[in-house]
Order: sequence, then structure tokens, then C-alpha cells
Amino acid sequence: MPTGSWVVVSNAPISSLNGLAASIRLGGLHVYHRNATGLDGPALGLDLDVRSVTATPADDLLYSAPSTRPTFIRLEEDAATVVTSMLNEDQVYYAAERVTGRFAYFTDLFLSALVLPALGLAVDLGPTPRRTVGNETLVPGVERLGYGLVHESRHTRRGWITKEVRSADLLGRYHRPTRHSPLAAGRHQLEALASAVDSSLGDSTSCATLLSGGIDSGTVTMLAARRGRAVTAYSVGTPWGDEFADAAQLCRHVGAELRRLRFDEDDFVLSLPDAVRWLGVVSAETVEVALTMVTVQRLRAVPEDLPLLTGYGSDLINAGVHGVDATEAEITAGVVRSVHDTRFSNELNGRAELAYRRKVHHPFWHWPVMKAALETAASCKVRDGREKYHLRTAMQEHVPYEVAWRRKVAVHHGGGLQGGLARRITRDIGERPREALYFEHFRALMDETGRGGLDRLDPVRIHDSALKALSDNRH
Repeated sequence: MPTGSWVVVSNAPISSLNGLAASIRLGGLHVYHRNATGLDGPALGLDLDVRSVTATPADDLLYSAPSTRPTFIRLEEDAATVVTSMLNEDQVYYAAERVTGRFAYFTDLFLSALVLPALGLAVDLGPTPRRTVGNETLVPGVERLGYGLVHESRHTRRGWITKEVRSADLLGRYHRPTRHSPLAAGRHQLEALASAVDSSLGDSTSCATLLSGGIDSGTVTMLAARRGRAVTAYSVGTPWGDEFADAAQLCRHVGAELRRLRFDEDDFVLSLPDAVRWLGVVSAETVEVALTMVTVQRLRAVPEDLPLLTGYGSDLINAGVHGVDATEAEITAGVVRSVHDTRFSNELNGRAELAYRRKVHHPFWHWPVMKAALETAASCKVRDGREKYHLRTAMQEHVPYEVAWRRKVAVHHGGGLQGGLARRITRDIGERPREALYFEHFRALMDETGRGGLDRLDPVRIHDSALKALSDNRH
């Protein structure tokens, strides 16, 4: 398992990080980083982009109107300020010892095992995962900074002062959609999506897509091919099934090459520690949705020099998860709520891509695409018993009818993944919830990091440790 790229900013020295990271001093601040670039610039001000862990000279005001700019950390002499994006995909964690005033910002939750003791705080996960709300994490004493936030810690004559300012929520504007023609709304979203594909790929003449049999990844694959890129689509098969035939039909129509990836049961099971590692959560739904992508990256099944496009995010913005019997008001509220929930779930973060050193893009999660979807009325999204009606109607102009109107299959259901995985885990741990296993993965990762093993995390050892912990506690 790769170490990953991360940064820690604290007003206390953290000696346990010395052998793991490069470090710099900015007045009273200690900055530790792994694989960050650009941190040798002027102390006057650097903005560290959290998704890429790349620093550039600061060039704008911290306190400004709400924006979709990615989360960044401004580093100055004796001051650190985290500015989180409105969508808050990439997490920054914060811990503070209120009596001494020691604090730390960090981008890898598992570094809590090393950071908290340096602040004078205990590391105690408890016997079972604690119930978290909002920005709480599974690690007591560590919070995930919220969305649309400016969180500043600055040294003054009175000592360290921390303040935060929250921006108005952009999502509050989308409870009354304005687009009411399914075809026009679908076409508008396809136009925005085509631009998102172009901006994601830049000058790249070739790309890969992660292709299921569904409309979302199929739309991204079609657009990339129609924009003149040489597209290689990768479709994942499991021991429990595959969507190769459906993927092949789309590829033949748009002129993309199809590569069939066949993973066995253990390939997915041994990717679970990686999924927990990069997500920092143990929700079964979140871990299992991410599992296909994590497995593709862990096994390096797609050449690293090919930018990889996915259809992730479409279900959330296009009412793919709300059922066809909900009212229009329920669908509209559900879409906004689904987008809001991703601000806490970590499901669209870039930590795995950063660790595996590859470029992964989710075009549906570009703001112009999301805005087009949020502006689209529920009556366009769900009609005649079908979800994503507007997108399918527009896609019908570009692909065969049966491709556009194929029944929806979620990424973690395609190929029978979630059901097959559930049966395998039940064989291993009995009737306990799957979250119990994922939490023991989390605990094992924390324990090994606390012992200084961040560079030597092995998924087989982590998984075996998790199984043993559950076996030892079986009553």
C-alpha cells in the first residue's frame, strides 16, 4: 500500500513525523509533508492545493464570495488558514488541545495516531465505531473541517488565535429547479459534460474510461470518443458476473477499444484496507461504491499514463438513487441532500489517485455539469417509471435506443459485486455487519501508523489482523 501524499501543519513539533516527512518552519508553525511540491517558496504566502498537494504563491483574498475553488491551505509566517470548497470533496482534519493551545491541521486521518500524542491528546477508538454526526470522525478529538469555511489560526501578541467564517451555501439556490423540458435539459447537461471531459483531459489525445453497462460511464465514454480522443474503455468483471456485453455494444458504436478486466474474490477483499485507508470511513455503502475503482488502482490494471474518466456522481445529481415513486418535491430535495451528504462522506476525494500517482477525473462532478443537473426539474429526471429520463432522452440522439434506455445498475452492483462480497464476508465473520470488519481494518491501520509503520502498510496483514480481532471478540 503506497504511503500517499499528505501535509501536517501544527504549532507543536511532531517528532514522530521526522523520519516520514520533509519539514519546514514558518515562524511558530511546523509544516511536515510527504510528496508535496512548491513548499520552498516565499514565507509571505503559499496556497497548498489539498487535492494535488501542490503549493503556489498566494494570489487572492481569503474572505470572499462563495466559490467552487478546490480546498487549499494558506501558509504564512505564523499563520495557517484552511479554505474549504463548497463541495468539500478533499478532507482537511483539525485537532486542538484547548488548555495548551496546541493544534494541527492534517490531510490524512490515520496520521491522528502520530499527531494527537504530540498535542497532548489520547488516541482511543473504543471497541466499536462511534456514531458520528456531521464533521465528526471515527477518531475522538479529530474533526473534518466543514464546507465553505475559512478556518484561520494566527499567532498574535496574545498567543494563538483561531477563528472561522462560513460562506453562504450554494446548494440553497437549487430547491426550485428552472429547466422543465427533458430533451433541452438533457442536451444542456451533455454540453456541459463535453466541456468537462475536455477540461479534464487537456492536451491528452488518449484516455481510459471505467465503463459499466450503464448510461453514466457510457455517456462519458461516448463524449470522449466523439471529442476525438483515442478511448480505451475498461470494464470490470467479478466472480459473480460482468457487464462485458453491454459495454462492448457501446464501444462498437462510438469506436472505443474495450479491455475486459477480470478480478477474483481476493482481489476485491484485499482492496478493502486500501478503500478504508483512502476514505477514512467505514460505511459499507461508501466503501463498496469505491471498491471497484480502488481495486483497479491497487492492481494497476490501467496504464498510469492514461487519464481515467468515470461516471461517478451522476446518480447523485440526476436522481438515480431516489426511486421512481417519489414525489417531485421529494426527488428535488433528495438530489440536493445527496450532494450535501458527499461533503461529509469523503467518497469523491482524490487521496487514492494521489497515492497511486494517476489522474482520475469525474466529469459529472464538475460544477457546470452539477449546476445543469440541479437546475433540472424532477419531472424531467424521473418520468414514465424511468430515472435519468432527461439524460437518456438526450443520449438517444447519439447511441442506440437500447443503450440509452438500459436499466440502471449501480457501480457496486454491476457484476454482482456487493452481493458476492457480502456473502464472502459473511463466511469470514458470520452474521456481523460488514462495518464491523471495515472498522477493524481502520483500527489496524491506526495501530500500525502509531507504531511508525506508515511506510509499510500491507493489505494482507491489515486484513488478517482485522479478521483475528473479530475472531478474538466473538462471543
